[in-house]
Amino acid sequence: MSPNRWRKSLCGVAAMTMFFVATCSFFACSNSDESPYNPIYAESRTVMVYMAAENNLSGAAASDVAEMLVGMANKELYPNDRLVIFIDDVSMPRIYVADRTTTATAMAQLTPVKTYDEEVNSASAEVLGDFVAYAKQHYPADSYGLVLGSHASGWIPSNYLLDMQEAVASRRSFGLDNGNNSSSSQLNGHQMGIPDMARVLEEQGGVDYLLIDACFMQNVEVAYELRKAARHIVASPAEIPNPGANYKTMIPAMFMRTDCEKKMLQAYYQEYCDKKNWGIVVSEVNTTGMDAYASCMKTLVDKYREDLLTADYSDVQNYFRYGTGSWGTDIPDGYDMQGVMKNVLNEEDYAVWQQEVAKVVTCMHSGFWYSGARGGRRTYEIDAEQCCGVTMFVPLDKYEGNRYDFNTTYLDTAWGKLMWGED
Repeated sequence: MSPNRWRKSLCGVAAMTMFFVATCSFFACSNSDESPYNPIYAESRTVMVYMAAENNLSGAAASDVAEMLVGMANKELYPNDRLVIFIDDVSMPRIYVADRTTTATAMAQLTPVKTYDEEVNSASAEVLGDFVAYAKQHYPADSYGLVLGSHASGWIPSNYLLDMQEAVASRRSFGLDNGNNSSSSQLNGHQMGIPDMARVLEEQGGVDYLLIDACFMQNVEVAYELRKAARHIVASPAEIPNPGANYKTMIPAMFMRTDCEKKMLQAYYQEYCDKKNWGIVVSEVNTTGMDAYASCMKTLVDKYREDLLTADYSDVQNYFRYGTGSWGTDIPDGYDMQGVMKNVLNEEDYAVWQQEVAKVVTCMHSGFWYSGARGGRRTYEIDAEQCCGVTMFVPLDKYEGNRYDFNTTYLDTAWGKLMWGED
């Protein structure tokens, strides 16, 4: 794994085909005389950024803040738009604030509005909840967004004690805090469980959108868990390339008042149009439709249960092959949900599924994605007919006996329990 980006995962739900793109020109922005910041939508917005960077990615956080400051210099933003940044790196945790009048161009030029008196565990859901509460109290707004950046690996529950005892690279749900202001390259530390994240965000009233700039976070299990915490989720089901999100262009999109999430998705994707050595798959999930979608999926999982458990998945779109690459058996397969459904469902049921999933998911991809953990630092082609931009776990026999007990721990997730638990 490259240590150069704070958003990388351990290295670092599907849409209909019409939503998928493999070229940049199709989604190029058109010129318009109408500003996206039309005053009719001039309600206030506070965007909170949570950087859990007390790990080997701490050094890159400053460059991300610099990008954000450039984006915030957009004079079309409203006076009441605020960017509130929490960062926990090798220094004491602190909070910065920026708006369109901020002249600083680097994190070192900013003066914290709050510096913590003691070290905190930024991989703790309670610390995240406290930050959201602080931002909402001191910078109240009519609309809220939240950006999460750190290491991540989706729904997989943290197993900190086991990982430390066996001295292996730790798995994590979201976040990694090595403790003691350490930037150690050893990926051992505390992690934040997704159910805990959902709980604290719900307690603080939730957010309008959640941008997760970390690897492996756009899966149906995470989206379902967070359905009451965020109305929209923008994330990737795969690894995030080194450049990550370009906040120079992402920030203006994050403060737009119309179709904000779709424009964030486009801005994220657009960054990789000309990056031939990288590649990206990124999607947006409208969580307000997740309960209806879950009902559809439950019917299909019940009907095709045996087929799902015994199917051949060797040719299914997969963002991480279990048992291979840098992390071997520490991460299960990252099967794209559309690939799984297309592989198992009959033609009629697959058509119904496509109609339902298109109500909640929009996906963009550049035709390939980058991986440093799947088996080598390279790009892999994306099969557009199998790509929805959201992964799903299937409790296959090959995971039985895994030291992390994937099949059992999966039933602890809300989605896993609903789909595969005993009635």
